[in-house]
Amino acid sequence: MGYLKVYIFLAVTCSSIIIGQGGVTTKKPELINLPAISPSIESVSDAAPPVDVIGPSKEPQQSSPQPETTAASTTSTTSSTTTTSTPAPTTTTEPAPNTTTVPTTTVTPAPEPKPTPAPGPLPRPTQGTWFYTDKKTNVTCILVQFAAQLNITYPKNNTSSLGYALLNVPSNASVVDGSCNTTSQSLSLAWDDGNHTLTMHFLANDTTKTYLLNSLNITISSEILVNSSLSGHVDVWHGAEWAMPMNTSYRCAADTQLNLTAEVTSVAATLTLSQLQEEAFRTQHNNNSFSSARECGSPDLPDAVPIAVGCALGGLVVVVLIAYLEGRRRSAARGYLSM
Repeated sequence: MGYLKVYIFLAVTCSSIIIGQGGVTTKKPELINLPAISPSIESVSDAAPPVDVIGPSKEPQQSSPQPETTAASTTSTTSSTTTTSTPAPTTTTEPAPNTTTVPTTTVTPAPEPKPTPAPGPLPRPTQGTWFYTDKKTNVTCILVQFAAQLNITYPKNNTSSLGYALLNVPSNASVVDGSCNTTSQSLSLAWDDGNHTLTMHFLANDTTKTYLLNSLNITISSEILVNSSLSGHVDVWHGAEWAMPMNTSYRCAADTQLNLTAEVTSVAATLTLSQLQEEAFRTQHNNNSFSSARECGSPDLPDAVPIAVGCALGGLVVVVLIAYLEGRRRSAARGYLSM
């Protein structure tokens, strides 16, 4: 074991001698350009200190510097370059705090449904004015104005009970048909896209020189009748009413109820007319004025009645006058003088 240590010592010593003989060549290291974000590398290029060669005599021997060798030199030169690199500082990148805003969902409770109010009573109808003009003569033969409300009773579907419905005739109903004959005239109104119609038919009497409302017909769609057992259209009508002399209009400000009849016995209806004024068999060209009106409350008396009453009153006056004169004559005959 002792011999092994000696051999190792001698090997190290010989190596040191060989290195000392070869000399030490110091070469300046090249600088490496690094990106701006990396720290710079410092290079240490100081000459290596002299190497102490320890010989067998144990005497220190100063190593003499050797001349630099060129690339063309045949002498083998061992260069020893010592480069000290400053380690790049370690940059610890802390993760950015989580700034993601989590959307907050606000749940708004649904409003409670409000109870549906019960339908109120149907308002009173408004007055409308309608007329029909003969296109050939340009004469407005019929002029009417009124406010109308229909009250109809009908059978319900699959039940024995009855339903009720109210319907106003709108003031903007359209005139869709009419006629201006000499003895028969008519006027037809329609509304709700023609689903409902009202027709007034007048007749004239040349003998008495009067005219009357001969009939009033109404047709409505059964679709407005809730839960009705009827289908299609429902027809109701009224007969003759209010006769009056020619060139006279009929006027009635109060409500007038007309009872209507239907083909179906379980259907009944009433038409209420208010602010009524109508005139047929007119000969005027204008369509905005009525002739003298006869009120609905006045009795329809024939012309002979006033004449008879006048004659009776005249005869009574004559009788009274004769009785008075006869009485004075008798008093004078008895010799009494009048005071």
